[in-house]
This record gives sequence, structure tokens and C-alpha cells, in this order.
Amino acid sequence: MNSHKFTIRYLGYRTLPDGGRELDFSFAMGGAQATTVTIDAPIAFFRGPDQIAIQEAAGICYETLRFRLEASEESPPSRFDLTAADVAQHRRSHKGPAGRR
Repeated sequence: MNSHKFTIRYLGYRTLPDGGRELDFSFAMGGAQATTVTIDAPIAFFRGPDQIAIQEAAGICYETLRFRLEASEESPPSRFDLTAADVAQHRRSHKGPAGRR
């Protein structure tokens, strides 16, 4: 596990022509200069029975980036796609005592 301190900031998003989202974050480790990372959330995540709400996309992507920073000694790529596994991990970590509806 990564023992470095880091800060993450959500910078904003862009709506893609198909309705998906590109979410931008900056992160800095130690006192280093901030690096920008873009996470692509394809439209498929916003449709269907297991869809995520547009409002929760930034939180899911933030936690995905945080998890990747904590789990690796290397910096994440400057751009990567949100995956079904990322969404599932977010949902597992946020189940309340009463479970999900």
C-alpha cells in the first residue's frame, strides 16, 4: 500500500456527445506539482438497471482515483476509463446498515 500523502481535487466534467462524461481531477503527492487525470465514464453507466446517477459519478470517480493512488506506488495514467468493477467497489464500500434499495 502507498504510504505517500496526496491530495485530490475535483476540477469538473465535460459531457460527451453520446451522453457519457469525462471527469477531471488533479492530484499531488507529497509537495509535488499537481497532475491532472481524466476519468471517462461511458454512457452505459448512466443507463439500465444498475445505472449510476449523474450526481454520483464525480464521487465514484474520486474514490476510484483515491483507491488507485493508495493501492499503487505508481501514478495512475493521465486518462483511464471507469469500469464496472470500480462502480461495484464503490457500492460495496457505501452500503449502509439497511443495505441498498
